[in-house]
Amino acid sequence: MKTFLKATMCTVAMAATMSMAAANFPFPQNMKSPYGYTIPFASPDSIKVHFDLWKKAWYDANQGWVLAPEGTCSTVSEAIAYGMLITVYMDDGKSSEYKQMFDKLYNTWTSNAAGSNGGMNWRIGCDGGSGSASDADFDAALALVMASKQWGDESYMTKAKSLISWISSNDLNGSKIKPGNQWNDAFNPSYATTANFKLFQDVAGGSWTGVISQAYTDLNACANSKTGLVPDWCDWNSHQPTKTSASVAQDENPGFFDDAARTPWRMAWAYYWYGDTKAQAFNKKINDWMIPETRTASGINSGYFINGQAVKSEKRNFVSSTFSGGMGIAASSVDESASKSFMETVYKALVNMKSCKNASGCGEGSNPGEKYYPATLNLLYLLLMTGNMPNFYNMTGFEKFTPDPSLMSGVGDAEGVQMAKKDSTVGVSGFWNWGGYHDKLGIGTVMSPDSGESPLYAKNCEITAEATMEIGPEPEWTQAKADVCKNTPAQCELKYPSAGIAMSFLSNDKKGVDLEALGVKYLRVTAKTQGPIRMAVLNEITNENDAKGVPNAGAGSEPGTYVDPTDDYTAVLYDMTPSQYGFVGDGKNEFDKLSWVSTEAPIGAEIIKRVTGLKWEVKDAKGGFGSVSIKAIEFLDASKNVIDPFLITGIRVPEYQCSSNPGSSSSNPGSSAVGFYNAPSIDKVKVIASGNQVQVLGASVGSAYTVFSLQGKVVASGMITSASQGITVPNKGTFLVRVGTKLHMVAVK
Repeated sequence: MKTFLKATMCTVAMAATMSMAAANFPFPQNMKSPYGYTIPFASPDSIKVHFDLWKKAWYDANQGWVLAPEGTCSTVSEAIAYGMLITVYMDDGKSSEYKQMFDKLYNTWTSNAAGSNGGMNWRIGCDGGSGSASDADFDAALALVMASKQWGDESYMTKAKSLISWISSNDLNGSKIKPGNQWNDAFNPSYATTANFKLFQDVAGGSWTGVISQAYTDLNACANSKTGLVPDWCDWNSHQPTKTSASVAQDENPGFFDDAARTPWRMAWAYYWYGDTKAQAFNKKINDWMIPETRTASGINSGYFINGQAVKSEKRNFVSSTFSGGMGIAASSVDESASKSFMETVYKALVNMKSCKNASGCGEGSNPGEKYYPATLNLLYLLLMTGNMPNFYNMTGFEKFTPDPSLMSGVGDAEGVQMAKKDSTVGVSGFWNWGGYHDKLGIGTVMSPDSGESPLYAKNCEITAEATMEIGPEPEWTQAKADVCKNTPAQCELKYPSAGIAMSFLSNDKKGVDLEALGVKYLRVTAKTQGPIRMAVLNEITNENDAKGVPNAGAGSEPGTYVDPTDDYTAVLYDMTPSQYGFVGDGKNEFDKLSWVSTEAPIGAEIIKRVTGLKWEVKDAKGGFGSVSIKAIEFLDASKNVIDPFLITGIRVPEYQCSSNPGSSSSNPGSSAVGFYNAPSIDKVKVIASGNQVQVLGASVGSAYTVFSLQGKVVASGMITSASQGITVPNKGTFLVRVGTKLHMVAVK
């Protein structure tokens, strides 16, 4: 009886414990924020993978630490607070491990407090330090409020209110935000956690509205008027960038570095939760400079001076979650299509950047990945932007949704009828030799049309060059990996993605044309693009460098310029006057070599005499999507007169005109949904339906024919062998039949 009672009581106690640990808002929350752009296609599984890697590498369960800032012998209050935030939102409700982890982290906080019920000493372990860091105090207090709602435990709320009270007396100087309770030498813009302050006002009352107002006054005074960027530290009097003893970048001039990179995230948080229009305005300034400057999140450098100049030192010339996510998330506060497209690149970049597997030796040899700081921010950024960091204290306006992966940009078939490759009777503006290409490395690259196929499509009474492409992430280069590739190519890990379409002037795509001798001064391209599309000038010299084995000066090193994305066809004029490694360009961007290209690459004055064609490809370091549709390509002389493409290609491509082709049998022969392309001709060809066949009447023997479905799929092809040619089709329906250079529509019933 005693044994039974004991077992029963134990079971009840365990059930009670599990009940206390049950998550009221289990991950994934998938709650669309009432303001801002919540990513609608995110994969919660990807976030969970990131969390598991992060926890394995950086969480020390024995000590209740998040290992930071580097190595394994210390932690900082910032890391403990971030860990508390991550844990309270990642609880999937399946076990008590998350609450236990939270409690261990909070125990580290209280065991190392800088004051009674107060902030934690900013660093413990090796190289310990006394005094609190205000941003950590703000985040820990918010995490405690969220914990009270996540686990239904009011003791967390009591602790939160005590910490908020301590903060108001120790981390503030009136309404101004101090760096910590023991110093006040400068203003740190990333400590302006206005979402936290609004929550503190709701939870504990007080004068937080004044703190919020002062925070925006200081933020705006420190921000650059052109870029909106703020420095890590800002002088209280001049509001100019400065350095303090706490500056991470002691060996650099002050700028938008690792602290400041978090500021747009803080503003996005305030807008997501509360619709704070001052936070939105702050992020819009950055958004409006950032998108044309960087094009994608992978184009964001790991450090800038606040005037927008990228710091391209060895220390900073790389892609990092800290910056791609921290700056990139500014776009979430702006309700514009370009900003939403940019947010897709932020999401993809963050998903493709992961933590090291172990803290020891992170980033070295067989332990690649991001260190504590970027790996931790990666998770926090992902949670906020995907709807998995809602305000548990007040869920008003947050709406449950189901992520839909189909909403993410992806590769799809082009509309219209695909033309045959190397058909010199069709082209764009007289240029006929087109082809698609992409890597076959199995690293995530997909493309439509496929590599080796023609990107020319007949649609809506015109021929355009079309492609949609998605590339995988570029590998992280190390000298050790480069040595492996050189010595044992079969084991090479440095596989770089590529996808694009190319136009060659001549049938021999290795041979060039002297555009200078033809008087070419300008290039005008009418196109529309999405994503990071780079147009480059193909030439004989880079081909020759490949054959000679000249490093970093062969294929892929051609000078190019990024094309501004547009929803509609836009004509852009490029000045083809040679510059050092390319051409003058459109007035905003030159045709120039990429950063990795050797100085042995050809110069513009050499290239202009040996141009083989043009190419358009998607370029995104952490993987991404791009599309291009080209309507016209025109080379112009100094007076901006169009130079006859025949002088460049040596082939006269017939001009096409739209016709309903009265000889065709069609249920809707005048429809503009499908284009009919006919070279001027007196040809009397008729196409009719006969049973399950298409009959071609009056065509010249030896003419080529192709039958397409309305989706552009080839269902039959061959040569005309008689004046009345029967072609069997696989099913009933409407088909397009191309005979020679003419298209006919026919309905088989």
